[in-house]
Amino acid sequence: MTELNYEKRMLEQMAMPTRQEVEQSLLRSLLKHGGVIKEFGPGQEVVDEIANEFELNEHQRSAFLQTVYRKENRIKKSNLWHRLLFRAADSLAKEKLITRPTHTVRLTNKREWMLTENGINQALTLLNIPLSERESIQIKSLEIQKTINKMIRAEKPADYNPFDKKKKSLQVTTESIIRKRGFRLAVIEAYNFKCAICGLKIKSPDFLIWEVEAAHIVPHRYFGRDDIWNGLALCHLHHWAFDVGWFTLDDDYKIKVSKQSQYLLAEYGKIGDYDFIRSLLNKTTTIMLPRSSNYYPHNNAIRWHRENIFFNDNSFIVKEK
Repeated sequence: MTELNYEKRMLEQMAMPTRQEVEQSLLRSLLKHGGVIKEFGPGQEVVDEIANEFELNEHQRSAFLQTVYRKENRIKKSNLWHRLLFRAADSLAKEKLITRPTHTVRLTNKREWMLTENGINQALTLLNIPLSERESIQIKSLEIQKTINKMIRAEKPADYNPFDKKKKSLQVTTESIIRKRGFRLAVIEAYNFKCAICGLKIKSPDFLIWEVEAAHIVPHRYFGRDDIWNGLALCHLHHWAFDVGWFTLDDDYKIKVSKQSQYLLAEYGKIGDYDFIRSLLNKTTTIMLPRSSNYYPHNNAIRWHRENIFFNDNSFIVKEK
């Protein structure tokens, strides 16, 4: 009996799920885990996660294949469930829906299986999520990771131009969409998925979307660049306040609050007992910055925001009645 026939017989005897079923489960799991999962091995979260999905019993999870090496007179054992996972992943890699760890390690220095853009489409279809929502979810792919690598490996320029003239073209291309999604992930990853102002870090219940957003310092409407030096990780509320000019940053990355705040009515800007706008006045330290100074927002972009978006004009103070 050949090794493949032996493996097939064991899978049938153990009533294991089919390879196609495992392939579909792997795609769903990859989406849930942000587009990447580690190599399969004992103790790996995804190994047990998918086994739980199929309600595998302990015997199914621990069953071994035994192969005799006659020349060396020894027996090789391999876990049947791990083998099935690997064969399913290998099949997906052949279809170019995911990349193998030997490929991914060259991009991330981690041995992981990673989705491709086609793999994301397939996973969304399996979950009955419209493909139109792909642009809003924060999921890595091979193509996105290549874009991220270009951003994070580039040296921070001394004389930085935060404007991208190419954006003036109204034509939306696959390249521009990939870069936009790469920008979002590169920025929020640099800030460890936390708001640089309040530190909020949370995901949606389906694990597809982080609450924190990648804010453009020079806004998109002014053709601000999609790169890490024109980005800032902010929660929804601080993103809005930054975009409309309630606060900005100085060259030392400390918060400056608009003078308009002193004219807010008492009940404005509050969340329960938390005074959202006025609390910013008490922040005297720098914002939460990335570990590497190479990823810090560029002063040229921040300076533009202070001069063009930040609302601090004494000649135009509006008092609420």
